[in-house]
Amino acid sequence: MRLNRIQISEDSRNKLSILKGRTGLLPNVLSRIGLMLSLTEANEPVLDVDTTDGSEFNRFTLMGEWDSLIIALLEERGSVNGMIKDNDTLVKYFRAHLNRGVLLLYSRVKGIEDLVNLLP
Repeated sequence: MRLNRIQISEDSRNKLSILKGRTGLLPNVLSRIGLMLSLTEANEPVLDVDTTDGSEFNRFTLMGEWDSLIIALLEERGSVNGMIKDNDTLVKYFRAHLNRGVLLLYSRVKGIEDLVNLLP
């Protein structure tokens, strides 16, 4: 996947700022947690995410040492569900899961202690 900058929506950016205040965790860590949360959902996210007024993450900052694993999880999920047709679709699929994950995390986490409740 040729993607160096990962964009999020304005709403996701705002929610990450609030979540950082609630938990003390950095936005890239919160985004990773949200991404994994989104991947556990049964339904697929909407692929068209408006990132016009959002912000960007550097790919390595966001995914760090977990880059290969995260991409493999996205490719597997997207292939099984027929969502990924090509590289461009994979990028959209990634962005959709990332944005949905942040919104899911925001709705479920009011403080750092709530993160424990997300564990299976």
